Amino acid sequence: MLIHTAIATQAHFEPYGKISCPQCSDCKVAPTRSEYHDEGCVRHAWSCEACGYEFETEVFFSAAT
Repeated sequence: MLIHTAIATQAHFEPYGKISCPQCSDCKVAPTRSEYHDEGCVRHAWSCEACGYEFETEVFFSAAT
């Protein structure tokens, strides 16, 4: 068996729906809290570890067909 041990020289991280802190632009990975708001809407609460800014976002989903 052959094991490949190459080391990446440059990483490219571009997550779907990238969230950045509105205050300092630090990239956020996961919300501190998520809650179901109503049919088709989820609210996420975020807290930036870099600058301490807290903010919320909402995600809207279309009805299933």
